[in-house]
Amino acid sequence: MKLINLYLDEVGRHLIAKNREDILKEIQSTLMDTIEDRNPHPGQGPDEELVKSVLQEFGAPRKVAHQYTEHSYLIGPRFFPLYLQILKIVLIVIAALNMLGLIMTIINPSGVGNNLLEALAQIMGGLFSSLFTGFGVVTLVFAGIERTTPEAWKVKVEQQWNPDDLLAQEDRKTIKVIELAVEITFTMIFIVLLNFFLDRIGIYYLTETGWVSAPILNDNFLRYVPWLTAANVLSIILNLFLIRQGYWDKRATIAKLLINALTIAINLAILIGPEVITISPSAWQKLNFDIGATAQEVSRGMNIGLDVLMGLSIFGLIVESIKRIYETFIKGSHTRIEIESE
Repeated sequence: MKLINLYLDEVGRHLIAKNREDILKEIQSTLMDTIEDRNPHPGQGPDEELVKSVLQEFGAPRKVAHQYTEHSYLIGPRFFPLYLQILKIVLIVIAALNMLGLIMTIINPSGVGNNLLEALAQIMGGLFSSLFTGFGVVTLVFAGIERTTPEAWKVKVEQQWNPDDLLAQEDRKTIKVIELAVEITFTMIFIVLLNFFLDRIGIYYLTETGWVSAPILNDNFLRYVPWLTAANVLSIILNLFLIRQGYWDKRATIAKLLINALTIAINLAILIGPEVITISPSAWQKLNFDIGATAQEVSRGMNIGLDVLMGLSIFGLIVESIKRIYETFIKGSHTRIEIESE
């Protein structure tokens, strides 16, 4: 039965993977027994109106699912599978970056002198510290999402539900929450890095007193930090709003367009403004890279590369804005947001 299958699919979206199949089998058995008992024509398939009546009585899919998952959690079952997926992504990226530093140290041991073992020990210590920080940020983000959505969902669950909604959802274009959650997580990491660890973005070399970092972002970049922070905070707020609301509407689209305009302005300012990357000649010499390029030449090349990235970012934001305008104001569709548990 098409309606039954659609109903079970919708219930399954709000169940954790561990017990989902058993719960859905139980619900399906109850529904089929009820329909069979009420079928006025035994031996014949029930008509659609009877199925709709039973589903209407059974309740909204999200409400039914919550009856099996309603507990107190830091990160509840609705988001926990998604939380694990993003946590794995973040930890893998952090580990990869730290492993890259480890490989560079092993390949180029001249940069650390006779303190190779000490350098490797510090890198491993930094790895565990970074992994712990990444774990904390991801957990904080999902705990925040968990705390900001239940009331909005509770209202939706208790609203009048109609089985015909299942048929209307078949062709619904959805956005997986994983996309928004990944964006929120990495945006949070970027904000923390931008405001508290900006001096860590640079060249690292080992001296007699330990590891030394020579920042590559100069004072010209500092003027953009407040604006970049503001744009990213607004982006997080918008994504949380989208998770609460469940779809793009004109308000969300206008907010997104304004955030994109602000981000384009910042990128354009960086693109046409003074160079923001400067490599210290002394730090460059410490690396002992035999590539025949001076620190000034490397700085110039990195600034050109940054300009290219800014140009591509501006182009991408313009394309995204045009697409959002078309879908909301011209096509007039609402894009629903879906929780993908697997």
